[in-house]
Order: sequence, then C-alpha cells, then structure tokens
Amino acid sequence: MSEPGRPHTLSKSDFKIARSCASKLYYRELRYPDTLAEDEYLDFLAEGGYMVEALAKQRFPGGITLEYGRSPAEDYAATRALLEATPSVTLFEATLFDGQRLARVDVLARGPAGFDLYEVKSKVFDPEDAAERHAKSGSYFKNKTKPHAINADWREYLEDVTYQVALLKDLFPGVPVRPHLILLDKGAVAAHDGMPHWVRVRRSADGRLLTAEFIGDPELVRRDPLTIALDVAAEVAALEPEVRESAATFVASLTPTLRRLEVPLGGHCRRCEFRVDADRAPNGFLECWGDRGRVQPHVLDLYRGGPLVGTLVANGVDHLHDVTEEHFGGKSGVVVDRQRIQITQSRKGEEWFDPALRDAMQDIRYPLHFVDFEAATIAVPHHKGMPPYGQLAFQWSCHTVASPGAMPEHREYLNRDDRWPNEEFARTLRAAIGDQGTVLVWSDFERTVMNRVAGELATLGSGDPALAAWLTATAVKPGEPGARLLDMLKLCRAFYYHPGMGGSNSIKAVLDALWKASPELRARFVALAGREGDPGKGPYATLPPLLIDQEEESVTEGTGAMRAYFAMAYGVEKDDPAAKDNWARLLLEYCKLDTLAMLLIWEHWERLTRSRAS
Repeated sequence: MSEPGRPHTLSKSDFKIARSCASKLYYRELRYPDTLAEDEYLDFLAEGGYMVEALAKQRFPGGITLEYGRSPAEDYAATRALLEATPSVTLFEATLFDGQRLARVDVLARGPAGFDLYEVKSKVFDPEDAAERHAKSGSYFKNKTKPHAINADWREYLEDVTYQVALLKDLFPGVPVRPHLILLDKGAVAAHDGMPHWVRVRRSADGRLLTAEFIGDPELVRRDPLTIALDVAAEVAALEPEVRESAATFVASLTPTLRRLEVPLGGHCRRCEFRVDADRAPNGFLECWGDRGRVQPHVLDLYRGGPLVGTLVANGVDHLHDVTEEHFGGKSGVVVDRQRIQITQSRKGEEWFDPALRDAMQDIRYPLHFVDFEAATIAVPHHKGMPPYGQLAFQWSCHTVASPGAMPEHREYLNRDDRWPNEEFARTLRAAIGDQGTVLVWSDFERTVMNRVAGELATLGSGDPALAAWLTATAVKPGEPGARLLDMLKLCRAFYYHPGMGGSNSIKAVLDALWKASPELRARFVALAGREGDPGKGPYATLPPLLIDQEEESVTEGTGAMRAYFAMAYGVEKDDPAAKDNWARLLLEYCKLDTLAMLLIWEHWERLTRSRAS
C-alpha cells in the first residue's frame, strides 16, 4: 500500500485485492476505512501465517533476511546487489520493483541454474486429495472434472506466485525461474511440544503485525518438518498471460494519476470490506453505490445472497421491500423460501414462526442440555502428535433443565494449563450430560468437535474406547436413530424469523433481535444472569471487561475466546496467577452466555408457540 507522499505501487496484496474487485485498489491506495483492520479472525489467521513462514525459512540454512521499509527503489537496490555479488545466495524478504509493480518474496534463491522462488502459505496441503487430483487432471491444483481448470481454492495462491514470477522475469530477462509453494502438510504431525514458542511474533505499538522471528532450534524444524514444498511451474505458466494482463490494467490506473477502475455493482458487493457504516468518511462502498447504498433494508442483506441479488441489483432493485414474487420466477427451495420469509416479514415488521416449530420442539426428552463448546485451531500446533490446525477443545458450558418449568442448572469446564485438553474436556462433558436427555446446540460445530475428539483419543490420549464410543453415540446426526442432538440453528432456519435478524441466523443475531423486542426476555436474563443490560444493545454488551497487564480485555465472540485461551494457557500471562484468573473469568462468562442465549431463545419459542396455539 502506498504511503503519503510516495508514488502509488502495485504490491502483491494490492494485486490480490484488485483481482477480487478492481475498484478496491483505488480505496486501498487512499487508505479508506475498511472492516479488515477490525477483523479479529483475519488477524488471528495472519499471526499463524507469520509462524508458518518463520518455520518454513528454516528449510534454507544460510538464508539472509533483508530489511525493508525504505523506498521500494532502495530496497530493490539492496536486493539486486546481493543477487549479483555471488553466484549462489538465498534471500528472505527480497524486494522486486519495476515501474509500479512491487513484490517482497518470502524466499528467493539464486544458483548457477537460475532462480528458485518460494511463496509460503499457511494453507493445508492434503496429499491424498492432491494425488487424486493429479491422477485425473495432471496437477495437484486443478479440478478433478473436465475441463480441469485450476481449483478456486488454489487460484488466489497461484496467482500470487505468478505475479512475483512475472516481475522477476522482467527484472532478470533470460534467467530461468522455478516457482514453488510451501504449504502445511496435512500428513505431518508435530514432533515436539510447544512449537509456537519457537517463533516470536512482533507487532507495532498500535498492534499491527510486523514480522516473526524464529528463536528455536532450526535443526529440529528441518528434521521434523510440518511444511512441504511443491513445484508449481506448470500452473504459473498457464496463469502468466492473464496475470500480466491484469497487472498492466491495475498499474495503468495508478499512473500518471490515481483513478478508480469501474466495476459493475452486484452481489459481490455484499461482503466488501469498504462497506463500513454510512457515517464513516471517506466511504468506498457509498462512492461506488451512491444513494443506492443508503437504502435500508438493502437487497445485499438478503439471506445467502446468491444469483438473485445480482439480478436485482442489475435491474435497479435496492430496497428489500421492493422484491416481489415475480423476481423469484417461480423458484422454490430451502434458500429461496427463507428469502421469501425474510422479505415478507421485514416488510410487515412482524415476527413469524411456522406451526411446525411447535411439533419440532415437542420431540425432546428431559433433561434438556443446552451445550456450547469453545475450541481453537492454530496453524502450528502446540502439542506433540497434533497435525497443523489441530483442534484444541478447551471449554464447554451447559445449562440443564431437568423437567418442564424447572430452574436451569449451569455447569462448565475450562482447561487453564498448557496441556492437551481434549480428553478431559470429553470426560467432564460426559459426567455433566450423561446418557439421558436431549442435547441442544446451535449449528453442527459441537457434533464435529465430538467426532474429532473421539478419533484423536487413540493417538493423543488414553485411547479409552468407552469414552470414544460415548462421544460417537452422542454425536449421532440429528434425525438418525438414537440421536440426542437437536440443532436449534436448523429449527430457526426452517421455522422462525424476526425482522431484527436481518439476513442472519446466528445465535447473536437472533438473541439481539429478541432482546430489543421482548421485555419478558430481558427480565428473564436479569433473573438468570444477575445483571441488567441496555435494552437498545444486545446481552453480549453486558459482558464486563477486566484489567489484564494494564489493558482492559474482554471476550465477546469466538475469536476473542481463542485469543484469551492462548494467552492464558500458553502466553506470557500463563505464569501470572492473577492474569490467568482474569482470562478464565472472561472465558467462563462468555461461554456461559452462549448457552444461556440458547435457553432464552428456546423459552421465547415456547411462549410464542403456546400463545398462538391458544
């Protein structure tokens, strides 16, 4: 991204964002406000990416790390000087700069036979799936079916490499370039405990990620690698003409004066990172959309979006209430029917439920267990025997209602130490919910976690067959014989809607809508949670922050819970009892609220179905 006073350049990340939507390049260059800077999950993923890169660089003994941050021309001059000083050299963070095109290469090695360029990604490479792709298409990265195009999941990464290769070829004409991707190997497992501690991630004073420094034993990384290097020359050759053409178009928009490339409005605008609050300025979304972007509720917020949104936008339909039955063209299906409900009830401003909700709610067995899990994955695993992005199931919360009208009983579990938590997580959960009653969840996440933990007990835990069998039996898919699970998210999608939910069925969207509309629900929250909240804000706003290391910290969503857990169990505060206790309190209150949310929604549905029945 260009800095004030410097010429506009097209970096790797600029090229990537422009490929998603060319108009975004203009907003990025001018540093318009965006939602990415506030996205905790993306920042969490980026931190893992820095760790993977630091480990991958240990594959290249003697590599020289270059500093950057001066002008692109100065940084490139330093890179070129080293490349020309010796016939064989390996550079980390080499700068390539030509005209407006700019790239920093993760690993660039020059030898007598030419260049080897390596791009490190924290994405997992599945050898079994890749072998099947290769057998059918001749490539690890192409679709298995004809015409065997490059798979959409891989295209972004391969275009990144291609952009760098094209730039390197232009700077060193005639010198062969062999491109590679370095990825996490799904078939590998950590041979050591505490591998994330081998990398020190550095941030700026305002919290931005800067770099990662390897402080472990490089010989251990080389002996037991988590990464795999793959030749992508064929894929890069296929993509190079298209990448060059796009890069030329983007560069032309940067000089001699910066201009915005026009892109037709459509469904792709739905999740644009420059779609910030209307009162924020400058506002990229509103510059594209004008007054059409200020409409509320907007068709971009239609449930699941899909081709219908693109058609509506192309036809000048912006307001959700202007969507008519004719626009659906007689189509039906789960998504389309849900969209109809959203439009109809939003227009009416009324809550809706299908009478089938009452029947579905009666298909339960007491005691009722409202259950929520917190689990984390990290690119570089903390525990020996775990694969990349191995799962840590570190917390659960359960509100149990023993019989109709009974007061709920709350139980919980939280692992606080730097040990593999999954088996104790499972044992304590079994002790809490046993073999009786319906287990209510919101989404398929809990079922996935239980199945995964069951499969890991043999390799990472005691291998207790009884515990594994209990997990598998409890995780039977809803609707199948013997199933205990009831997915409230599926009930919501099929049978319930409140206009305050917009196009979302998340538990927070549902609870926030009911919180603002129902004094009865708010009163019940006070009785069960012991604290009050602002009627105009959601109950998650009632979670109090705590002071940890002179900073106010809070946990109000899943990524925050993962960060809190890693700080408490593995971070610098793991040896500070007071800090650990505060992290634990934040985690426990957050997870407890998730299961209380399910209970409150369930009780609301009970009142709703009873009142309509009478």
